[in-house]
Formats: sequence, structure tokens, C-alpha cells
Amino acid sequence: MSTLADAGDINLGDIDGQLFRIPEADLTHLVAELERRSMDRKKAPAIAKILEKLRPRLAIVKPERQATLVRFFAEPFSDLLYNTGEPRKPVGRIPRSTIVPCYRLFQEYADAARVARYQEDLESIDKDNDAALLELGTGFWRYASGRIREALTAADRDRNVKASIIEKLGDETVYAALMEMAGVLEVAVPVMELRQALPSTGLKSVTNTDLEHICTALNTVHRQRPANTEFIVFVILARLQNPSMIVDIMQRAEEAGTVADVSGITNIANEAIVSQTEEKIRGLQEKINSAESGQDLALQTEKFVKDVLGAARAVGSSGSRMQARQVQRTKTEMADLVRREMLEALDGQVATDLFAMSQPNGDRDPVEAQKSVEDRIVSLRITDRFADELGLDRDVNQRLAQLEHNIGAQSEALLNTIRSRNFSAVDPDEAERQLFSQVRMTELLLGPEKANQLRLEGTRLLNET
Repeated sequence: MSTLADAGDINLGDIDGQLFRIPEADLTHLVAELERRSMDRKKAPAIAKILEKLRPRLAIVKPERQATLVRFFAEPFSDLLYNTGEPRKPVGRIPRSTIVPCYRLFQEYADAARVARYQEDLESIDKDNDAALLELGTGFWRYASGRIREALTAADRDRNVKASIIEKLGDETVYAALMEMAGVLEVAVPVMELRQALPSTGLKSVTNTDLEHICTALNTVHRQRPANTEFIVFVILARLQNPSMIVDIMQRAEEAGTVADVSGITNIANEAIVSQTEEKIRGLQEKINSAESGQDLALQTEKFVKDVLGAARAVGSSGSRMQARQVQRTKTEMADLVRREMLEALDGQVATDLFAMSQPNGDRDPVEAQKSVEDRIVSLRITDRFADELGLDRDVNQRLAQLEHNIGAQSEALLNTIRSRNFSAVDPDEAERQLFSQVRMTELLLGPEKANQLRLEGTRLLNET
């Protein structure tokens, strides 16, 4: 069985059996190590399953004493947080598990009495009083970013200091997250103001009022810290229903007279779009592993493909050649994944199910076999809607044609059996069941007219028996 070193030799194959016996320190180390390993795309699906088993334990872990202030600390970069093992958001850059170790490092560099006063002030403010919270945050986030930047500056100057900080945090993944946090906290006020001004999610279009808020945030950050403008872009991206809209928004911002470097911002946006398209491969692989039906998987894949195509159009019009090649490579990888996992991998099962449909005494339940074939037909029909975009139209058409041939041959063989009145091979009740199975398959493949013709012919022959 696989175990995790330095965490009490926790047996990863028996998480259920030892879940509530793992010491808290070992649990913290285990989660951090799993987060690190999940960065490897090949390991991510398996890691996600382990983390899912840990959820009951994580859900009852008592909050830190400073949990309220921890959440306030993390609020400006909450759009960038993601859960390891799940498909990332367009701007997922900071693993959620890194918040506490980074906050603890901040506490080491902070004045404890001052932090305590922030905690007291926070507790005295109504949670719905956005203005008061922003006023408190103006001081707290500036102070937090200053202390973290002090640690990062010391680390840049001295390798030993950096090694010590990384050891305290856990690993370099958390250190990278710390740098992201510092960047957001340095411009936390305009970030929070823009977040409050825009809808939280699902933004389909940007109004002139929305654009005004965006330009204000861009200009403010550009004047304060030009290098941190990317975090305004991430706030916008997190709220867009289609991330590729960001390119048009930046063009409109330029026309509106923003002083920010729109060319540089657009490149940042394109990088985020490219990163998200690459993440789509991981997301699709996870959907394949967890899909309950071919139909559901095909619908999910169609959405993934639309997102990638939208990204390709956006990057194609404003991105670099390298970015365009990256998106094209993702598109090719997605096509290979669909061909391998959704088409070729199921060919053998379809052949088995087709045979089982006409074998009432076989090992496979004919009704279940029929449902499986129906699901295959529907999933192929859905896949056919986007197959051309991935260069898979020939693969899909060949399989649909093969199904039409096989179903047609089975239907004709059944009609011949009924005509011959060879009820030693199949009794009338079973013949009727098989007939309506074939009618259903024919309807899905060739439409209701052909299916009705088969139904009428089969019913007529059965009535003559």
C-alpha cells in the first residue's frame, strides 16, 4: 500500500479506516504534501479522491483562534483561491490550503498587539457593513502586505533566510502562493472596490457603468503599483461567464482612455486564458473518470470544447504566436483525449452490448445492454456537434455508420426469425421485446419515420403468428 513519508507513515490505501486517528499535525502535513503532489497532472485525479476521503475530518477541525482575521486577510485574493484536485477557475493561482501557513508567517513578522487590535476591531463591525470593513481593511491589508514583503525581501537577499521561510511554510508551492498574496494585498483596496462594484459571477456583458469601475481600478493600480495591474485583470476574469471576453473589455478600456498599459494587460489576460485552456485537459480527464453516463460526459465535453474554441479566437486576435500555439496544442490534446477515452475505449463494450441485446439467457441483462447502447448513440450524436472542430468528424461518423449497420442487421435478422416462425430460437414475447428494442435504436439512429416502418412491419408479422 502507498504511504506518505514523514506523516506517521499514513497508509493512503486505508484512509477510511484511520481517518479520525491521524494526529492533527500529521493531517496538516498530509494535506500539504497532497497539494504538492497534485501539481502533477497525472497524479491529480488520484490525489483528488484521497482529499475527498479526508473531507469529513477536515470539516470538523476546530478553527484557528484567529480564524476570523484569517478570512479577512484572505478576502482580497479569494478570487484566486482553488481547491486542489478540482478543475481550476480561470484565475486559480493560490491553493486554499496555503492560507493558514502564510498567515502564520505574517504573524511572525507582525506586532502581536497590533494584530490583536485588528481582530477586536473586526469583531465590532457588522459583517454587512462593507464601508466599515473596507476602512479597516485599508490599514490591515497594507500592514499585512508590508510585513510579508519584508519577509520576501529578506529572502531575496539571503538564501539561508529564504530556505528557512520555505521550511516554515512547508514547501516552495506555499512560498509561491505567499508572493501572490503579497501582490494582491498591496492593491487590496482597489481590488475590493472593483469586486463590490461588479456582479460576483456569470457576467455576460460589460455595461458602461461596469467599464467605468474597471477603468478606475486599472488607473488607480497603475499609478500605485503598475506591476500589480494583473490582479485587477484577475478580478474581471473571475466574474466573466466567458473568459475570452476580457480581450474586448481591455480594448474598450483603452478607447475609454485608461492610463494603464493595455497591451501589457491584454498579454496578461491572454496568459490567463491560455492557462485556463490547458487546465481544461485536466478538468476533462476528471469528468471522464467520474461521468455517470456517456450522454453526460458528451455534454460536459461540448462545454469544454466551446470554451477552448472561444479562447482560441480571443488569443488568435490579440495574443502572441506562442500563446496561439499553446491553445492549439491544448485543442489537439483534447481531441486525442476524446478519441482515446470517449470513442475507442468504448468500442468493445458497444459490440458486447449489441450482442447481449438479442441473448435473453446470456450473462448480460438485455435491458441493461440496451440502455448502454442507447447512451452510446446519444453521446455520439452530441459528440458529432463538435467533432468537426476537433477533427474527429470521421471517427464519429464511422461509429455511427457501424451502429446503423449493426442495428439494421439485427432488425432484419429478427424480422426473418418472426417470418419463419422459428419460435424455438425466440418465443413471441421475447420477439416483441426485441422488436421494440430495435425500434428504439432505429429511432435514435435514423429518426422516427424509419423506426415507425420497422414497428409496423414487425407488429404485422407478430400478429400473423
